[in-house]
Amino acid sequence: MPTILHTHLSRRHRAWVALYSLDATLQDRATILRVNNVTEADLAEYFESWFQMRCRVS
Repeated sequence: MPTILHTHLSRRHRAWVALYSLDATLQDRATILRVNNVTEADLAEYFESWFQMRCRVS
């Protein structure tokens, strides 16, 4: 069942949220993927852009 997060954010933005969640918490990886409605392939596709963005903010 889609949540507001799923209906208003693009796959790229959901992947970024998942990557930030994975980086910041000890929460289960499968749960983060499920909650954000993304796959490992999505994370791989958007990792570089997330990493660049993360480095600019730090």
